[in-house]
Amino acid sequence: MAYKRIVLATDGSAFAESAEHVAATLARASKAKELLIVHTYERPDKAQAAVERAEATAGAEGLQPEVVLRDGAPAEDIVEVADVREADLIVLGSRGLSLGEQIMGSVATKVSRHAPCDVLLVRERPVEQREEGGIPYSRILLATDGSSTADRAARKGYALATRLGASVTLVFVGHPKTGELILQDTAATIGEGAPPATMLILQGDPAEAIMDAAAREGLDLIVVGNRGLTGAKGLFLASVPKKVSEYAPCDVLIARTVAQSLSEIGKGEGGILATGDHKVAVYRDEKGVVHALSAKCTHMGCTVKWNPSERTWDCPCHGSRFSPSGQVVNGPAAKPLEPTDV
Repeated sequence: MAYKRIVLATDGSAFAESAEHVAATLARASKAKELLIVHTYERPDKAQAAVERAEATAGAEGLQPEVVLRDGAPAEDIVEVADVREADLIVLGSRGLSLGEQIMGSVATKVSRHAPCDVLLVRERPVEQREEGGIPYSRILLATDGSSTADRAARKGYALATRLGASVTLVFVGHPKTGELILQDTAATIGEGAPPATMLILQGDPAEAIMDAAAREGLDLIVVGNRGLTGAKGLFLASVPKKVSEYAPCDVLIARTVAQSLSEIGKGEGGILATGDHKVAVYRDEKGVVHALSAKCTHMGCTVKWNPSERTWDCPCHGSRFSPSGQVVNGPAAKPLEPTDV
């Protein structure tokens, strides 16, 4: 995947240091146009010191990063910067940015749920694995269940593997006959030029099987979609991706796959469509009539998300909420979403 605009979230912690190295090497390998170092501070006098290490790491890879300092809540700041700056990827440590003892801290959890782009969660790694000039990943696991969202994630994973020259292990958890058909179909949809894949059909709990395979095969990155893989429809981060991101033995790339085709949106449902260089919030009412709106919140320009339980368009940055037709339900937004064409 040619990530052109990467957001690196750091708080200066040891866990963030690993993320800093991965973000820098990935930005160089992807020939990224921008690397944005985002830091939310409590004390302004210590803000610059917290990002100096990340700047130096990026400089060692020949990059000239831009530093973005904020004084709000870390997760909200990271999501907002990524959204407004139209980032392709957010990179952050999976235990930094939080005082908790869980593998995946509270900030990482919130970012993974609400990010407008892909999210790379980086585990802390030994210093010898942070060599400058190398590639961050050489053996990548792609998990699929044959759903359209999982296919989108697989295409992203294949593109990244091609860019890095990494090997691919394609994994399906379920009935062997079904798995054989789905894995062959997934590999075929990628097309020529993709790296050949090792295919594994596993049994048991999907998340556990995926993580066990990664540990057993010595893989260094798991790629999953934020939906699909038996997750509940409409959730920002469904059950299997959530469990994998929390407990995987290696780094996890959560490929955001909410951009849909119009045919996937049923009656009474909403979804985000990517059309050219902009995103459209589409709602199909109970009569089948399609309502198309700008997906940018009228408050600060963040991308709204469809909330299937409330049947509303919600802004993840500041909490504004809109009706299916775009009218303001809750502020701080004061204006409705603007109508547009699909």
